[in-house]
Amino acid sequence: MSASERLPVFVYGTLKPGGRLFHHISHAVREAVPAAICGRLYDTPFGYPLLLDAGDETCPLISGMLLFALDDLYDEMLRIMDVIELEAGFERGVREVLTEDGMRVRALVYFYREAPRYAHPYDGTSWE
Repeated sequence: MSASERLPVFVYGTLKPGGRLFHHISHAVREAVPAAICGRLYDTPFGYPLLLDAGDETCPLISGMLLFALDDLYDEMLRIMDVIELEAGFERGVREVLTEDGMRVRALVYFYREAPRYAHPYDGTSWE
């Protein structure tokens, strides 16, 4: 990803505004916009959800937020999120996200390709 392509980041769990880890990145967030992504949520015994990358259009829409960073803090926000997410086994990739008004937006998303043994399907489409 080039420096000129500063994609928003879709968050759906503890990094959402109000989530228990949001305070680590709140100083870098300029705006948070409700959005959704096609996927499946899984619960973990660690207090955070996993998003399974569904890869098809028949999956449920998972609620979350698109985070837009302050320009000068974008790289810092990603470094912090990488420490939190990549160390927990997530991958970071570009996926299509839908905004509330139906716009399709490219965004960075942290996800799993397969559910680990310790994760169980979450009953719902919004992590609270």
